[in-house]
Amino acid sequence: MDAKNIYIATSHMKTKIDWNSSFSNEWSFVGEGKDFKEVEVQEFIDSFFSEGELYIVINRHHAYEIPKREASSNVKVNLQKQDVTLSNKTFDKMIEFNYIGVAKHGAINS
Repeated sequence: MDAKNIYIATSHMKTKIDWNSSFSNEWSFVGEGKDFKEVEVQEFIDSFFSEGELYIVINRHHAYEIPKREASSNVKVNLQKQDVTLSNKTFDKMIEFNYIGVAKHGAINS
């Protein structure tokens, strides 16, 4: 799948995601820049996604498949000035990272 189609599918399916919320807030602090909690984020990614390959979506021109084990480091590099989304290949589970250092996660509940 090319970048544009991954971006479009992610954007469309993102509207159907039921975002998890704790304490009536769906966003959690993950850090920004050099304070990004890379190890903790990778541990969460490993527990949240069962697949070995994920899509990382940065924008319409930069969306591609990555190994799950490299997800946190890819997010850290790309999160500097823009939002980043991780999705499984069926687009029914996602983690959305905001460049200010917060993230939310969820899935489509059928």
